[in-house]
Amino acid sequence: MPGHLSLSDLLKVEEAQFQSRPRGFRRVDARLKLALAALAVVCNMTLLRFRVSLGLAAFAWLGIWVSRVPLRQMAWFVLAPAWATLSLIVPFALGFGATPLAHLGPLTLYREGLLQGLGVACRVMADMSWVGLIYLTTPFAGLLSALRWYRVPEVLVETLAFMYRYVFLLWDEFSAMRLAGRARGGYQHGWQGVITTGWIVAQVFLRAYDRALRISEAMKARGAEA
Repeated sequence: MPGHLSLSDLLKVEEAQFQSRPRGFRRVDARLKLALAALAVVCNMTLLRFRVSLGLAAFAWLGIWVSRVPLRQMAWFVLAPAWATLSLIVPFALGFGATPLAHLGPLTLYREGLLQGLGVACRVMADMSWVGLIYLTTPFAGLLSALRWYRVPEVLVETLAFMYRYVFLLWDEFSAMRLAGRARGGYQHGWQGVITTGWIVAQVFLRAYDRALRISEAMKARGAEA
């Protein structure tokens, strides 16, 4: 399992929404799921209790499981962010508290800071679990429709739709150029790979800018703007 999410992984998740039979939370209306997710985040951020955060995370994992989401996709959203979440614990344990637990050379781990760091990690994990539940059980088009129903500004909804549509095209261009760069020896060693990646990113940015101008002109020609 990779330690990060790629755009190709997200595209596979979206394709699975339409290919598999709706089960569990996939049958729930997207508007209700967004309302439940918002309520879960509010409770998680206001109550500030271990049991609440763990309970919310467990409920989200259960919802993902009963929806028959493939284990690999579930692990992407639940386990992939875990390293970043766990990295929050050490700074809290070293920087806050008055009761020493252990000494690591000149550094001291404190009980109060450790508990505070665990609390923050649990809250982050609970929120990420609900994000995974929503995304893994709802097609993106359904999420956009739910946002429109909740009267989210249309310009924001359309921006999200365009971002989601074109990010995959840009990723395909980046992947093709990276493959070409590797075939031409652009990744023979570490520093050369960094330089090659920088050139590719610059080219992708320029192509994205040109594409945005063309799309803007096409929309103006069709009366999208006054």
